[in-house]
Amino acid sequence: MKRLIILVLCVISMFTTLGQNQKMIEEIRCTPPKFTGIEKATQVVTEEKYQTIEQYLASIIEYPDEAIKSRNEGTEVVSFLVTSSGAIADINVVNSVSKEIDEAVISALKTTNGMWIPGSNNEKPVAMEKEVSVVFKFSDFAHNDFIQMTRKHYTQGSEMLFMKQNPKKALKYFDKGVVLLPNQKDLLVLRGLTRYELGDRDGALRDWTRIKNIGGLQGIGYIENFIEMKGYTEMIEALEK
Repeated sequence: MKRLIILVLCVISMFTTLGQNQKMIEEIRCTPPKFTGIEKATQVVTEEKYQTIEQYLASIIEYPDEAIKSRNEGTEVVSFLVTSSGAIADINVVNSVSKEIDEAVISALKTTNGMWIPGSNNEKPVAMEKEVSVVFKFSDFAHNDFIQMTRKHYTQGSEMLFMKQNPKKALKYFDKGVVLLPNQKDLLVLRGLTRYELGDRDGALRDWTRIKNIGGLQGIGYIENFIEMKGYTEMIEALEK
């Protein structure tokens, strides 16, 4: 009983100390960048008046002819920096559907210079990174079709990797799936491990970094099934950094 009382007192003491420390830390209020669709925007009065960046891009981007001819479809993901003045900088393609689509999305993003309310840190404008996704399809298929197609590519890739011991062909299927749904963590796990097995360590690290950026391994319950694969230990270390 005495030991229990001492333990409880220690816990109370710890929370008291934490409370005191919190009083010493200044509150930090961060606000993400906001897209307005208005040139030389200075403030957002009513957010409902403005399009989202995704709506804006969808309204001005035309499906590139070359991409249509090549039957390129998928989810283009691009990251960029919104500077403290509301300008766009450091555009980077995270998930490429095709070269022509990359160019179309980047070109459209550049037209949004000055249409942003910059992010803020304690009401002081600061540069912040933003990410946008644009879906390219040939018809008005439901999003579920991408899910079904990706599941098929995942299954085919898994068969090639584990049953037929053909990582090169497996990678082709995983690549097709990621182009369609770039944030499927289970797919990124296997593509990263396949890349590692083929000697592409940098590519594997990019996939694992992406997993970390979109929430880590949470939601993947079978990860230990791959413990015997090359790169498993490095993957876990990369995700825990």
